Amino acid sequence: MESRLQECLDRREREGTLRSLMPIPTSSAASALTSTFPVIDFSSNDYLGFARCPEQHHRVESAYNQCMSTAFSRAQGPLLGATGSRLLSGDSNLARSLEANLAHIHNRPAALLFNSGYDANLSVLSSLPYRDDGEDVIIMDELVHNSLVMGIRMGRLKQENVYTFQHNNIDDLKRVLRNVNKSSAVTPSVLIIIESVYSMDGDIAPMKEILDLAEQTGAAVIVDEAHGLGIFGRTNVDDMTLESSLDITSHQDNGGAGGTGALAALNLEHHPALLCSVHTFGKAAGCHGAVVAGSNTIISYLVNYARPFVYSTALPPHSLVSIQQSYESMMSEEGERRRKVVFNFVRLFRQEMKRGLSSFGKGCQFELLPSPSPIQAVIVPGNESCISICNELREVGRFDVYPIRSPTVPKGKERIRIILHAHNKEEEVHALVKALLSSFKRSMIFSDSMKSYNIAKL
Repeated sequence: MESRLQECLDRREREGTLRSLMPIPTSSAASALTSTFPVIDFSSNDYLGFARCPEQHHRVESAYNQCMSTAFSRAQGPLLGATGSRLLSGDSNLARSLEANLAHIHNRPAALLFNSGYDANLSVLSSLPYRDDGEDVIIMDELVHNSLVMGIRMGRLKQENVYTFQHNNIDDLKRVLRNVNKSSAVTPSVLIIIESVYSMDGDIAPMKEILDLAEQTGAAVIVDEAHGLGIFGRTNVDDMTLESSLDITSHQDNGGAGGTGALAALNLEHHPALLCSVHTFGKAAGCHGAVVAGSNTIISYLVNYARPFVYSTALPPHSLVSIQQSYESMMSEEGERRRKVVFNFVRLFRQEMKRGLSSFGKGCQFELLPSPSPIQAVIVPGNESCISICNELREVGRFDVYPIRSPTVPKGKERIRIILHAHNKEEEVHALVKALLSSFKRSMIFSDSMKSYNIAKL
């Protein structure tokens, strides 16, 4: 078995797809203990900077100490670990009250906490009660996250009843729905799986159109809000427009606190076709865990049938307090201020990158993908080229960026995934764009010289 494992690793290395943990600089005690890189962060999912914020850390510790002193005095719970699953010794008043609060925030009747977004997606998709006659159908966007795909594979649905539609393409979704209905002897039960904001492209799903189409056809929709939570909400709907003005300096009060997700921004949380939504805390919230928000029925069903929930030790009290404090911060004036900073950087980055890439002419192989979110992706075809440019940016400019290689993305669509944060600085964004364009120019010159050399050899 050991030799077969090594063969798999060797094959990946030959193909240029071998993954490994990056070395962590240990030039100081702080970097060794907290993974604080002596580079400029353009890669983490810490969009609003709460994961590294001393004030946020203080708020969490203060709330945790207060909570635990009360719990200890009443002998209501452990101080460190949850000690078991929620169905055994791991439940608590703290978890119950947090779930009630999250259900209220996301405008759903109920909510259920999970240990991670991956766990939540596995739980929902693997446990659904698919019919024995094989007539249930899942239709998913071709770019949904691996956790959704694996959740479907773990479930009881036959794989021939799983379909994909072209990314964010409503017409193709309609086509798949028509074909499904034609090929089925009875009216199938259809579940459509999408993300609100896609993690590799940064673009936003046409959620209203999908939900409306689902309602018309009797389908239900699950929305993964991993990259929408904290970034979008009722106060910054304009930020969801791709080329919104660079001069936007204030967000609007559209009837609620901001930062609760893209569904909230578009007022879709009550849509009758929405089965449930999954909100992950490891991105903009700056902590860990996830919540599924939905009807009382679906939450009760998950408590009974979701294996990752049933058989996992629950989140510890400190994580619950961290989640509680993260929501307060995301929905606060400080959260709103940070969102304004992020989206001003998004507009600045896109404006300068588009201007720079246009100067390369029509034959340019590098492409800035359309994204209004903090996730900005630049296509750099080929694993080797993508890795080389990222290494150069890291070594020369101290920019912490990473290549997204095939097979994670389709071959020829390798890209540098750039994340813009509230803790970045304007001069850092300018410097990153300049470094990217310089690297692209050198790559193009090298490519042209190699072509000339090969032609000369012929």
